[in-house]
Amino acid sequence: MSEKHIAAQLTEVPLDDYMTRLVAQELPLLDSVSRGIVYEELHSYDGPVICSQDELPPRVREVLDL
Repeated sequence: MSEKHIAAQLTEVPLDDYMTRLVAQELPLLDSVSRGIVYEELHSYDGPVICSQDELPPRVREVLDL
């Protein structure tokens, strides 16, 4: 998938284009507490850009049931 999406590029998350879209599709399915956990984990993440599900912080993978 080399296709770029403007909306994904305009976010301030440590995710590549594909992972931004993947997480964005899952967020509406979560309750507000779980969404808050995902937001906080991604906001506090201090590492390289996340390019796969395996690279997501463990707590995010747990909340998203990945």
